[in-house]
Amino acid sequence: MIELYRPQFSHKDWIDNRDRVQAGGEDGLNQRFHMLEEEFAGLAQNQINKIIDALGAPTRFLTLTPALVRYTDAGAERAAWSQAIDMVEKPDGKTEAHGFMNVVLPDGALVRSLLVTGTNVSSTGTLKVSLIGRDIKNSGGGTNVLVESTNLGTPVQLDGDVKISNESRRYYLKVDVDGAEANKAVKVFCVRLAYQ
Repeated sequence: MIELYRPQFSHKDWIDNRDRVQAGGEDGLNQRFHMLEEEFAGLAQNQINKIIDALGAPTRFLTLTPALVRYTDAGAERAAWSQAIDMVEKPDGKTEAHGFMNVVLPDGALVRSLLVTGTNVSSTGTLKVSLIGRDIKNSGGGTNVLVESTNLGTPVQLDGDVKISNESRRYYLKVDVDGAEANKAVKVFCVRLAYQ
C-alpha cells in the first residue's frame, strides 16, 4: 500500500530589514535547500515511484491446460493422470495421480499468484499443485517450490517477490493427488499464474 503524503518541510518566512539571509548556519540557504532535497527524495521514494511502478507493470496471466507427463520418484514410477483434451483426471480405481509439465514465463517476471480450477469429489484426497524452479545444471540450489496450492478456485497470493530468472533456472508445474478414494473423481481443468 502506498502511504499518504505528509509534508516534512515547512518554510519559515524571512522578514525584510530584520533577517539577514546567509548561505551557512542553521537557518541558512544551504540548510533550507538541503531540507527541500530531502523532502523531494522522500516524496519520490515513498509515493511517486510506487505509483509509477504500480501503473507501469500491469498484471499478466499465463493460463495453462494441464498436459502432464508421468514421472518416477526414487526409482519407482508414480501413477499417472488420465489425460483428456482440456483437463486431467485421476483414473478410476486409483487413489493417487502424479505428473509434471514445463512452464515458460518471461525473464524477470514477478510471480504474484497461482490459481487452480477443477473438482475434487474425494473427501480424503489432497490435490497439490506446485510451481517449482530448478538450477539449469541440476547442481547448486536444487529445487525451490515457488508457490503451492491445495485450494481449488481460490488464488494463492505470494507473500514476497518470486522473480523468474531464465538464465540460471528452469520452471515446471508438479500436480499430485494422494490419498483419494479410489472411485471418487479428482480433476484439474486449469492452472493460472498471475505475474508482472
